[in-house]
Amino acid sequence: MTTNEVVVGFDLSPSSRAALEWAAQQARSTGWRLRALHVLDWASADNMYAMPVIEDRVYGDEDLVDAGFRRRLEEAFSMIGPEEGWSLQLGQGHAGRLLVDQSRGARLLVVGSREHVGLQRILVGAASHYCVSHATCPVVVVPIPLSQPRPDQHG
Repeated sequence: MTTNEVVVGFDLSPSSRAALEWAAQQARSTGWRLRALHVLDWASADNMYAMPVIEDRVYGDEDLVDAGFRRRLEEAFSMIGPEEGWSLQLGQGHAGRLLVDQSRGARLLVVGSREHVGLQRILVGAASHYCVSHATCPVVVVPIPLSQPRPDQHG
């Protein structure tokens, strides 16, 4: 069953902020709900897709997440002027897998393109690439804004 929902991956990076803005415009123009999902970053993991020990899950409001971190996400989310019924959720695990799972039945999944390029994308793993390869709904990948330096540009 398809729901009138846009799911967007959001991690405070320039490309995910651009994805959130794009998704908000799309949700407003279609009248669909928007659900932003931030998947907690596991800084110690070099390749999240090779680590099966991390549980993929979405936190509920009652789960303990650092209040300062949650506030930073909520402030960034509020910049799009959320409409009634729009939500921001936090999760943990493999970002790509969790976004694909949470977008089942959605009209659209929106992600930013990460700053990894070339061999680094293969070694580190890119959530956007995973989403494009595995999602069951259409996926829009929003690039880094032109005002931001791209990782493959030097100087």
